[in-house]
Amino acid sequence: MNEFKVIEIMNEAMLETKKEKNKNYQENQRIQELLKDEAYFFKIDKLNSVEILKNVGVKEDKIEEVYKKLTSPKVYYDLLQQGKIKENDEKLVIKYDTYRKYKFI
Repeated sequence: MNEFKVIEIMNEAMLETKKEKNKNYQENQRIQELLKDEAYFFKIDKLNSVEILKNVGVKEDKIEEVYKKLTSPKVYYDLLQQGKIKENDEKLVIKYDTYRKYKFI
């Protein structure tokens, strides 16, 4: 299972847990909407990514590792091939050179 799917599942679990405990779950509901875009972590800066990872329940000592997996060149090229990222998308905060593509496939 890829890291992005794990984050989606973690957010769903956190959302349900907060609902059951009558805690404020609006942030996780908003995150659920944002995660409909598989390229989302390439479109936001690292600080916002870290906040999302904290909100979904990623442990503090794993955040950097998870962030690197979510924004790796391999993930970028996979999303590019699937058409979920456009090469010239100006919304992208994280980009990789397409000529290096062959190294990650």
